[in-house]
Amino acid sequence: MPFLVLLIDFFAALIYFFQLNTQSHSANFIGLIIQTLITLGLLIITFKYKGKRYANIQPIFFMKYLSIRYAIIVISALVNLVVLFLYFLNFLGINDVIFARF
Repeated sequence: MPFLVLLIDFFAALIYFFQLNTQSHSANFIGLIIQTLITLGLLIITFKYKGKRYANIQPIFFMKYLSIRYAIIVISALVNLVVLFLYFLNFLGINDVIFARF
């Protein structure tokens, strides 16, 4: 499952670089739709994950660390949520930080 998540992230990165080089309104709209589908898919994977969620290490009473596999999935979902928010701000013209050219 973490390998599938990494492949999805790689696909999302390809879509981002395509939009960065194209810079058209229609490409941004299609990218927004694709990023929404990717984020929804990652959220579904995050909540439907059947593997081991927590590590055996418990340093403090009632505190648990995420397992490495589940942490990859959770971090990927959170990063893609932030990217989706930035795509949405760019699409509305509020802030173009995601596609700013330096």
